[in-house]
Amino acid sequence: MSTSNRLLITVMVSMMGSISFAQSLFKTGAYQIGFGATTLLGDLGGSYGAGTNDLKDFDDEAVGYTLGFAYDWGFNRSIELRTNINYVSLSADDKYSEELSRKLRNLSVKTNVFEFIPSLKVNFLRKMSKSTAMPPKKKISQIYTCLGVGFIYFNPKAEYQGKLYSLKGMKTEGQGLVGGAKPYSGFSLIIPVTVGFQNEIKKGSFLFYEFTLRKCFTDYLDDVSTVYYDNDKLKSANGDLSAELADRNLGSQNNTFGTNRGNPKNKDNYFTFTLGYKKALLRYNTRRIKAHS
Repeated sequence: MSTSNRLLITVMVSMMGSISFAQSLFKTGAYQIGFGATTLLGDLGGSYGAGTNDLKDFDDEAVGYTLGFAYDWGFNRSIELRTNINYVSLSADDKYSEELSRKLRNLSVKTNVFEFIPSLKVNFLRKMSKSTAMPPKKKISQIYTCLGVGFIYFNPKAEYQGKLYSLKGMKTEGQGLVGGAKPYSGFSLIIPVTVGFQNEIKKGSFLFYEFTLRKCFTDYLDDVSTVYYDNDKLKSANGDLSAELADRNLGSQNNTFGTNRGNPKNKDNYFTFTLGYKKALLRYNTRRIKAHS
C-alpha cells in the first residue's frame, strides 16, 4: 500500500473517531460535500516580472480541481468546530508564464495534496429558530469564515516523455549531496483561511460557496525552491532521469551550479473555490435553547 493511501486511511479513521467523540459533546451538527477549482501559487508559471506566491501569478490555464468533505459541530449559533478532509489536484507550468525567463526554464508539475484541517468557524449572519438548530423554513443567507491549522501530504510529479515521475525521490536540487539543498518532507503544515456563503434550499439543506487560501510552510509543492545543482554531478549520483528533470531549459546548455531555479524566500500558497451541498443533522436540546434565548 502506498504512503498516500495509508495516510488517507489513517486520517479517515481519526476523523470518524473525532465525530463519535464530538457528538457526545455538541448537540448540533452538519456535514457538507463539495467540488471546486484550485490553483497553485508557487515558483512555476505566472505573470510578468519576478515570481510571487500571490494572485498576481494566477494562471487560468493551470487550474486544477478539489473534492472535499467537512463536518461542523456547533458550540452555539455563532461558533462551530469544523473538520475537513480534502483532495486537491494542483498543477503549474512555465509554458503558461508571460515572463520569458520562466518560459525558457520550461519546468512543470502536477501535485496531489491530501488535507486534514480542523478549524474554528464563525457565523456572521445567521437567523435561527428558537426551537431548533436548523433555520426557519424560508430561504436565508449565511456568511461565515473559518480559520485553522491544517496538515497536508503532497507528492509533486512531472511528465516526461509521456510518463509521470515522482520528483521528491529525484532530488532535483541536489538534496543530500554536497552543496545541494536540504531534503524536504512530503508532509507540511498549512494555515487555511476560508470565507463562505450559503443559501437554504429547503429546511436543513443548503447550497454553499467557499473561497479558501492556504498559507503553506513548504516551498516544494512544485519541487522548485533554490538553485540548480551541477547537472553532471546530479547525473552521476542519481542517474540520467534525475538530471533531465532537474534542468529542462530550452537553451543549448544546462544551467550552471548556483543559478536561480526558484525563490526560497516565498513559500508556496494555493487556493480553492468550492461549491457544494450541506445538510444539518442534529438539533439543540430544549435546555440549551432556553440558555441561549
